[in-house]
This record gives sequence, C-alpha cells and structure tokens, in this order.
Amino acid sequence: MELIKQLAALVGLQDSYVHAQGHTEVISLDKQQAILQAMGYDLTSNDAIQDKIVELSEQPWHEVIAPVTVCQQGEPLRIRVQQLQQNAVSDWQWQINTEEQQQFSGSLTIAAKDISERRQTRQGEVLAAELVLDISLPLGYHQLTLSNNRQQYSQQLIITPQRCFQLHDKAVLHKTFGPAIQLYAVKSARNWGIGDFADLQQMVAPLAAQGVDFIGLNPLHALYPELPQDCSPYSPNSRLWLNTDYVALEHTAEYADCAAAQQLVNSESFQQRLQHLREQTYVDYIGVAAAKKAVATLLFQQFKQQHLAKNTARAAQFQQFVADGGDSLRQLTIYQVLQGQLFQQDWNMAAWQNFPQQLRDPHSSAVAEFASANSDAINQQLYLQWQAQLQLAEVKRLCQQHGMAIGLYCDVAVGTSRSSAESWGAPEDYLLDLSVGAPADIMAPKGQNWGLLAYNPQTLRQKAYQPFIALLQANMRFAGALRLDHVMALLRLWCCPVGADATAGAYIRFPAADLFAILALESQRNSCVVIGEDLGTVPVEISHLLAQYQVLSYRVFMLEQKPGSYDYAAQTYPELALATVTTHDMPTLVGYWQQDDLQLRHELDLFPNPQVADSLYQLRADEKQLMSQRLQLHEGDYQQLIRASHLFTAQQPARLFAFQLEDLLLMSTPVNIPGTSNEYPNWRRRLTDNIDVILQRPDVLALIADIKTARQ
Repeated sequence: MELIKQLAALVGLQDSYVHAQGHTEVISLDKQQAILQAMGYDLTSNDAIQDKIVELSEQPWHEVIAPVTVCQQGEPLRIRVQQLQQNAVSDWQWQINTEEQQQFSGSLTIAAKDISERRQTRQGEVLAAELVLDISLPLGYHQLTLSNNRQQYSQQLIITPQRCFQLHDKAVLHKTFGPAIQLYAVKSARNWGIGDFADLQQMVAPLAAQGVDFIGLNPLHALYPELPQDCSPYSPNSRLWLNTDYVALEHTAEYADCAAAQQLVNSESFQQRLQHLREQTYVDYIGVAAAKKAVATLLFQQFKQQHLAKNTARAAQFQQFVADGGDSLRQLTIYQVLQGQLFQQDWNMAAWQNFPQQLRDPHSSAVAEFASANSDAINQQLYLQWQAQLQLAEVKRLCQQHGMAIGLYCDVAVGTSRSSAESWGAPEDYLLDLSVGAPADIMAPKGQNWGLLAYNPQTLRQKAYQPFIALLQANMRFAGALRLDHVMALLRLWCCPVGADATAGAYIRFPAADLFAILALESQRNSCVVIGEDLGTVPVEISHLLAQYQVLSYRVFMLEQKPGSYDYAAQTYPELALATVTTHDMPTLVGYWQQDDLQLRHELDLFPNPQVADSLYQLRADEKQLMSQRLQLHEGDYQQLIRASHLFTAQQPARLFAFQLEDLLLMSTPVNIPGTSNEYPNWRRRLTDNIDVILQRPDVLALIADIKTARQ
C-alpha cells in the first residue's frame, strides 16, 4: 500500500480532493492502482514498483539541465546545473540565441559555495548548483546552450509577462458585451442546413451597429468529414485546425469560375436537397456533409486544373499555407481520408488504435504509400482547410473594420478525442489509456466521462511545452478573446481508465505555474483576453492562479441563485470576469423555469438515486422563489424573466457579458445535456428562425439596446 502511494505521488496522482460541496473525498487504493496501470506502470510485484519509484525519483537528478525553464521577465535568470560528483566540471560556457536572432554568451565557474543540493543516486552522488545569469531577455522563446570541453546541453528558455492581456492595454475602458452563438445552429436562407463562415460574416455589421463588441462561438475545431455524425465540437479531431463544414462553398473563388459546381447547386434536385436540410429542427450532419462533399470535389478539381497545374500565384499561396501548416496539418488531412476509408470497411476503424498495425504510425511507409495513392482526396481536405482559414480571417477583418473591441470570442476544448488525428500524430503527448472527465457535481450527479485525452505531463515538459504553445497559438490566431473550457485542466485533470465510468477517476496534476505563465505570454502576443471556465469542482489554487495572471473567471447567473449573490453582486460578478446568464451546458432560461432539464435528466436516468433527484427539484423551487422575489417576476411571463435576468447580470462589474440568442428567442430545449452522448441530440438543435430575421426583430433589438445601456 505504501509503495502505491509513493508511486502515485511521484507521477502526480492525487489520493484525495475537495468535493464541490466542500467535503474531502479519498481515492481508494484499487482506483489508484487501476489508474497507475493505465498510465503504463507495472504493479505486478513490490520489486517492480520499488524499481520504478527509484527510477522516477532519480530521473530529474540525472538531467544536467532541465529541458525547459520558464522565467518571468525582470526576474533573475536562474540555471540549475546537476552533475555526478565523479564527473563534475567547474568551467562552463553558455550561449543564448533569442527569437530575434540576438546572441548572448559568457562563461561561468561552479564553486563549492554554489552547490545548493546533493542527492545520492544509484549512479553516485549528484551535485546541484544554482547559477544566476546576469542578463535581461525579451519576452519569448529562446535557446540556451551550456557546454564544457566534453559535452553540450540545450534548454528552452521561455520568458513570460506578469499577466494576460487586458482590454485596457489597448485603451478599451468600457464594459463589453456580445452574443454567444453555436455556429452550426444558425439558420439562414442561403446556408446548407448548418451555420457557416458566410453567416458569421453577415452577422458582424448588424451586431456591431447595436454596440456589440464580440461574437462568442462554440469550438471551431476540426472534426471528422467522413464521420459527420461525430459532431461534438468538444470532442475534436484536431484543436489546431478548423471544422471545414463551416466553409461557405459558394463564397470561394473557385465557385465563381466553376460551371460544373454552379450547375449542380442550381439544379432543381440539389436545391430541393438544400431546402430540406434548411427546414430541419436539428442539424442533419450526414446530409450536410454529403451535399458539401459533392460540391467541394468539383471546386477542388477546378482549383487543381486552373491553378495547381499552371503554378499560378493562387497555387503558390495554397502551397505556402500547406508548408506553414507543417506536420499537424498534413497528418490531419491524411488521417481524415484514411479514417473515412477504413470506417467504410469496418465501423471499429473509427479509432486509429484499431487500424491495421502498419497504419497506426503516421510516419510509416504504409501511411506514405496511402497518402501517395490518395493525394487528390488529401489535397482536397487541405484546400478546404485553406478556405476555412481565409473565410475566418475575413470575419476577423470585418470585426476590426466595424470597430468591435474584441471581435471573435473563441472556445478551446479541454482535450482531444481518443480517436483523433491529434493523438494519432503524437501519441506520446497523451495518456492514451485514460479518459478525461469530472467528478460528481450539481450539473452531473453521476460525474462525467468525456472520452477525451489528457496531455502526458512528463512528455509536455520534455517537449518544452510545445504542444500546449501550438494549441494556444492556433486558437488565438483569429480571436480577440479565448475561453479555456475547464481551465482547471492547467492544474489537474480528473482521469479514469478507458471504459470505466467517472466514479473510477482521480486527479492527475499538471505544471500549472509554467502553463499559466505561457498562457500570459501568448495572450499578450496575440492581444487576446483569456477567460477560464472555472465551473464545477474548483480548487482554491485555480482561483489564485486566475487572479495572479488576470485570467477572467466565468460567472453564470443561473448557478448563483443564493441570497448572497444578490446582496454582494459586485463580488459574485467581479470586474475580472465574464458574466453570462446561462451556458451551452445548461438549460435555456425558459427550460430552467419549466424544469424541462430536470425532467429530461430523470428520463435519461442521470440521477444516481431518487434522493438526489428530490433534492434538485427542491433546490430548483427555492431558486425560482428567490429569483421571483429579487427580480420581481410574474409567473409565466417569460419575456420579463429573460429581460430581468439579463439586465441584472449586465449591470454587474464583470468586464465581459455574454448572452445566448436562444434565451432572447424564448427557446426551451437545451443545446447539450452533460453526461449524455447518444441519449439526447446534443450539438444538433438549431435556432428557431433565420439569423437575419432574428437580428431585425424589434423585441430582440430592444433587449440588446437595453443590455448596452445596462453595460454603460
């Protein structure tokens, strides 16, 4: 038992946590063992465990210098050098190459007084010296080389700012507001049954005219073109690239020149097909994907003949985009085509772990042969990804042109899907046999297992945090604000063995101080406000880190129905926060008031026992009574409910305020029910009217105008 505890502590597996309701939950030994085994540790004998404990304990001591050092700008640059006593060298040379190709160099001598720690290992005694380099470096990613007469060692130096970017850094001093939209749910007379980037472009001007400073969006991550039914934006194929179903194909340059595509789209049968897709209450992802693929194939052939074959300037732009995209883009598009073909043969092939052995490695000769044989289909995916980037860049430009202080407020999922291109391309980056989720809380009394992968903390450090840096850079490219779903993931993640339910989980720790510092660096570089979704089981450490790095907290009116939240509203919705009435994971206000969500959860067997159900029904009755008293509501007057709750929340100090269009339309059905997958049509429910009609409705415009006044 003691050995298991020691091993768990070494790998960051916590043996207890503080529950959302305030009491301490202890993780049983059998659960810890199952998680350790899923992490790849041999627990078959005490000797095997003891050997691993010694290896893990000594491993950091045998690094002459760490792979990465994260240092705040202005603080002394401390370098820790570790050497076996029998091989110790006193005289060293150092060189730093900055991002801007500046070069600094010097020498240092390690004296006895510099030895700060000693550690006895199986290889001998290790001496650790703490040295300070008297140098001031700019913000960014730099390379340190340390050498003696025998060997040379490298370290990534990451110099970070004190905090994240804030709107007042660019002289925006007013409180901002905007809608939070599920892009796929947007209806229009021209889209193909799913909201797209052209719809988004056309929203900018009317919303900006109402004083809106941002448009919030669901994650736009790449999904599965050949498995369109896997539609959750929070279970992505790659968080580094975009969902190409959002490309408005008829707005591409190729469509204007492609007679075949125009003829197909304008045909009576295709127009009937589009009309059918537009009329659906729920997005028909399979139907949409088929319609788009038929046209996209013609557009890519047009591009291939008119540009790639002739080496035009447009072809060169595409080729530069592909080159800049690097391995992650190339691997994504190969994987999308490969997965689709294998899935057609065998449904189990949706996950790369079930591919034929020679196709599980993206660097194998078999994958190279597949890519060569399917180059057209892969290049078509590359072309669509390029169009997605161009169209979203145009949205960003329009937001700036129309004076929005923020522009796009984007969302990044907490993890990648287990069967994703992201994990296929770099399996070492992830804990492949663990699944991310959350312990039981009021929103999901049975806990949640999201089927997502967590980063491997050891690999993350060895790679100098490059996977995390790339994730931030990709998602801040078009964003003026970025929401980190489940921001607690930077500190710890609830993980359970694949196939187990959420109750079999425990928390694994991550290097939060370094990750938050890197977040601040990318935030400043991209002039991007960061919001941390801190709902559920939130440790005190996260609250401190959010405050220290000025990451905005996420405050939800519907989760704050306690007398104190009204009496001390300025503390409930502080300046350093985004406030919202409800979220995509919660019922709409009308659904909440009608208790539709509780009824749905009852029907879907999401309550662990009748007592929990009864307590939640009683809690809802108490919350509604409190809201009625404080907001002076009239029973059954949903317009008043929407207006009063939105204006109350909008008046608070929070720097950002987001509203859901569903609430303004008095919709009652939810977007998503946490803890479900196929039991409910998650991520499919559409808005009840076309977006241009919604943005001209007098009642909608009047409430937006009143929200603007409340924000002032």
